[in-house]
Amino acid sequence: MVTWLVVGGLDNGLLVREEADLKSRELGRLAHGALLLEEELVAERLRFQKLRGHGPKRGYCSVRIKGKELLSRCARVPAPETPLPSAAMEPLAVLHGMARWFPFRRVANFRDVADSHPGGGRIRCAGGVLRQRRLFRAGHLAAATAQDLELLKSLNVRSYVDLRDGLDFEGADAPVYDHFPPRPRDTTSKLQEGQRRRIWCPFSKDLKLRSWTAAEKSGLVPEWDRSAWVSWWYQRVTRMTMERKVDLNIPATLCALNRAILFINSDEVLKAMRALSEEQNYPVLFGCVAGKDRTGLLACLVLSVLEVDKDIIMADYLKTNLAAEHINACAQVGTALWWRQLEQEDPKRWQMMQRNGQVQRLKYDASWPGLTGDGLK
Repeated sequence: MVTWLVVGGLDNGLLVREEADLKSRELGRLAHGALLLEEELVAERLRFQKLRGHGPKRGYCSVRIKGKELLSRCARVPAPETPLPSAAMEPLAVLHGMARWFPFRRVANFRDVADSHPGGGRIRCAGGVLRQRRLFRAGHLAAATAQDLELLKSLNVRSYVDLRDGLDFEGADAPVYDHFPPRPRDTTSKLQEGQRRRIWCPFSKDLKLRSWTAAEKSGLVPEWDRSAWVSWWYQRVTRMTMERKVDLNIPATLCALNRAILFINSDEVLKAMRALSEEQNYPVLFGCVAGKDRTGLLACLVLSVLEVDKDIIMADYLKTNLAAEHINACAQVGTALWWRQLEQEDPKRWQMMQRNGQVQRLKYDASWPGLTGDGLK
């Protein structure tokens, strides 16, 4: 693989044409400093794919004109910069919140999106006001009690948009999937028209640490391929964080995650948005594990599309902090229930996790009955 750096065109850029013929259609100009991958070189005319910089993605340009060098062959591909997100970390007013907006015992952070106005009023949006009891958001449902399932049914929720990645604890089986099929590991069932259903949109798929791709190893990821470029960037940020080369606070880490979701998994984001745009799916519930990060991102997108005031969008996002401890409790119960399944289904892995210290004593285990009483906000 041969790469070239644009060293000419400092003032006006380097002219690119559709064909090698100097009279073929002009496609635009390459900016000084652009990095190109050679596809073919014939008589001082380079057919290229652009890797970095501004200008056409592909085309033909001249290596030199009248002895003046326009392109310089690279001895090695320069490493890209790894810009790091930055966000202020403000102290949380609530660290152990057990707030509930519906009387769910072991489903945390369940709330009506239309009830997110900080002053308690109706939320104005494009076309009027948000309707109540139509769009809900929540944490995971895997720890739901029998009473929780009855409450869920009483709300007439037709569709559950599941934003979790479906791995390990996030893919554990639970009674709730009798109400919202298919189950996380069921990839064959076909649902009937009008049936209650779970719509799987894994926002965080393929975001875990992985091996470098061939293109990443050689530095040949094209910047215009936003999904591949951001995936490479996110892997670099992940490694730098794990190796303690950088210290990102929680908001900055969340910024990196959201950017990765939006660019790498745009197909899943689009699938979720489409599900929320189809009237036959309503009333709709969407959520992840905590009903906080992935759920918060989708809520921000939906409310932004509806032209809701930014202060209200932020208030809806921060409302999660009031339920922080309930979220933690339900996550622990869900983990305990998954461990119980794993011990039965995959004893070898269960024993290995025990040996590796991955199974620990939980404050809230599967015997925890959940929150009782009123205590609603």
